[in-house]
Amino acid sequence: MNARGFTLMETLVALVVFSLSSMALLELYSQTARSRAAHESLIVRLERAKALMLEVDAVRQFEPSRSGTDADGLRWQVRMEPLSPSLVRVRVEVVDRVGRTAQLETLRLPAELGMERQP
Repeated sequence: MNARGFTLMETLVALVVFSLSSMALLELYSQTARSRAAHESLIVRLERAKALMLEVDAVRQFEPSRSGTDADGLRWQVRMEPLSPSLVRVRVEVVDRVGRTAQLETLRLPAELGMERQP
């Protein structure tokens, strides 16, 4: 800087530095927004999967497979698979519109699902 002000070169360098830092901050903001949306979607999918698992506990009936789609576009599937005469695997999977999946899995006794224990 001289007595008359900034030179053209100093002004251009300052403008480039400001532009690069602004672009970096905008990219950081964009990544944060995408991460937040993905996290909120995960919470919604997990809450729906937990509700479906609670529904399995409430109904207490063995169904090998059932599926559906919610009003907000979540696709879900509940699968029950006997692993042995004394154990059943219950798997709940919820998929959002983008294709991201949340899955819960538990083991149940056949009597908890209204099944007769086989010898």
